Amino acid sequence: MLSSVCFGINVLESMKEKSCRGGFRQCLTTAELLTVFFTRGVIIDLIDCGSSEVFDAVVRRYVNDPESKTNGQIICEIYHRLGREHRNEYYFMNTLLNRLLCGNKHNINTTTALSQVQIGQHIADFVLINGEGLVYEIKSDLDNYDRLFDQLSDYYRAFSKVAVLADAEDRSRVERVLTGFGSMGEAVGIYDLTERNTISWINGREPKLFDDYLDHCSIFKILRKREYESVLLHTYGELPQVAPVFHYRACLELFERIPIKKAQDMAVNELRKRNKITKTFFERIQPELRSTIYFAGLSKKLPQLEVLLQSNYREVK
Repeated sequence: MLSSVCFGINVLESMKEKSCRGGFRQCLTTAELLTVFFTRGVIIDLIDCGSSEVFDAVVRRYVNDPESKTNGQIICEIYHRLGREHRNEYYFMNTLLNRLLCGNKHNINTTTALSQVQIGQHIADFVLINGEGLVYEIKSDLDNYDRLFDQLSDYYRAFSKVAVLADAEDRSRVERVLTGFGSMGEAVGIYDLTERNTISWINGREPKLFDDYLDHCSIFKILRKREYESVLLHTYGELPQVAPVFHYRACLELFERIPIKKAQDMAVNELRKRNKITKTFFERIQPELRSTIYFAGLSKKLPQLEVLLQSNYREVK
């Protein structure tokens, strides 16, 4: 899937061009506006500046009598419209995050979710870290399956479990496409987003372990400097003594000497330390915004956000 962050940037650039020709709110499609609406930039503008050009454009187009509603109510209304008419990547991802971390599926205190993780030549939409890593490839109502084989192949270079999350109506199509991928396709899990906007775990196909493509370099490149150094210190008790310009390569060479499954387990353990948040804190976030706040690292701004959401539209200065 195309990164919603990258697409959002492209749409914002398009807005600037169109605004010079008479205002972007008349030019952009519903899908374009709603894609940008639930992004970090819009939330930051609302918190720091009290307003957002994108937010105002969406409100003017889709919300009746906005001055009588709080910002939180408006966001809820727009989100429900998204669910009815344009279930894009954000909608799928936010639904997945809410179901995994707020439901009974996983313990938020021992689970970490990551978004937009570069693995090889592709970007994983959603990675769940809970003892092991599980990549979710999201296929929204707006996606196609042309690149799916290459995407899954790359994901399996770093993780042993992968699943596809798609519209329930696309279930047979997903199964048909995966059948053509041989043993790799047989290992891929399948989950459905239903018409009721819930994820069907009971009817899902659980992912199976598939280690054929695991690659040290792909795993290593996911890690930040302090993370791969932690792995090496734990394994060897020291870091390579080389000039800074050779440090990365020397660390990779040491990492490649670790048995591949052990290297993967240690990397996953480091990834689990990211995005730590308590269940109490997570549940304070308005459900429609949880994906934006969680993945964008905006938890420190939650107090300001709560004031904003409780205020009437245009009231915050």
